Amino acid sequence: MNDKLTCSTLGCEVAIDGSCLEGHDPIQSCPHFGQPNPVNGPEPPEGSPDTLQEANPEISKVRLPHGEPLSQLDVDAQQLQRAGRLVAIMGDTSSGKSTLLCSLYDRYLRGAFADRSFVASTTLGAFEKLAHLSRAVSGARTPDTKRTYVSDGLQYYHLALVGQENRARRVDLFLSDRAGETYRSAMDHPDAFVALPELSVARVVTLLIDGARLAQPEELHEVLGTAGRMVRAMLDSCALNDTQHLHLVVTKRDEVERSENRSAIEAQVKSLVHRLRTNFGPRLATIQYFAISARDPKGEHEPADGCDALLSAWIDAAEPRVRAVEQNEGPATEFDRLATIERARA
Repeated sequence: MNDKLTCSTLGCEVAIDGSCLEGHDPIQSCPHFGQPNPVNGPEPPEGSPDTLQEANPEISKVRLPHGEPLSQLDVDAQQLQRAGRLVAIMGDTSSGKSTLLCSLYDRYLRGAFADRSFVASTTLGAFEKLAHLSRAVSGARTPDTKRTYVSDGLQYYHLALVGQENRARRVDLFLSDRAGETYRSAMDHPDAFVALPELSVARVVTLLIDGARLAQPEELHEVLGTAGRMVRAMLDSCALNDTQHLHLVVTKRDEVERSENRSAIEAQVKSLVHRLRTNFGPRLATIQYFAISARDPKGEHEPADGCDALLSAWIDAAEPRVRAVEQNEGPATEFDRLATIERARA
């Protein structure tokens, strides 16, 4: 084989047997003779990425995140690489779960927020899709947020943040998103809460209460009653335990503040929080209350108003204490071993 003989005609074997595919004699009379072979192509110039790759065959490659919402398996895999904090965001239909996620992302696009700066996310594409209807390019007359459907199932959004003063302290937040219809239907079958993995693995469970519905006198008691029953159903079904923190969050605070019944609404909400702390306080690590205005359509509140306190509470939520298990002697039988495991879980 003669590597110096080349032809740009596909299938020509001049380099193998010295004959022209089109029958030119001498072969130098062929207009395609001496041109680069279309399969092998020209040799890459010295110093190009191709020659550098050949010179350094062990160059490591970085797998880039796909940018879409994460599944529970995706979150588990990322947790093996870097420990993070899981926050379950739940609530009835249209309570503002997706809008809360979108407002946090938009706020960090503007710079530092809640004394923390954005450093990374493996779900940037998902955040952008979520925020599309709030962008001018969407053509929408008023900002909106893409709603989550039951068919979407459980999704997680990822935010990695560092402190303004201590940039060495990185916190990875995995924020769940699921259609509100799923949580409402689970109230009819409390055991269904146990089948929702975001509740069992979350350090913080955030229950959103729709402020726009609270501002409607005919819906006030139903909304608060639903929130109370949802908390009871999760505890009675053992979907929550005393190592987890419960955050009650009234969304769309701007609607409540513009209501003529603002004082009565706030009194009813405080009464609900007091009852939940009295009845269920010992069964949870903490019960905290927040009021936010993630996106005020009238512009009377800053974007993500009140979300800084909520975000800080997610990050600062205490980890459960390690429990010591008494063990006088080693288990003599497999049944004794099971008993030891049960005491550890108790």
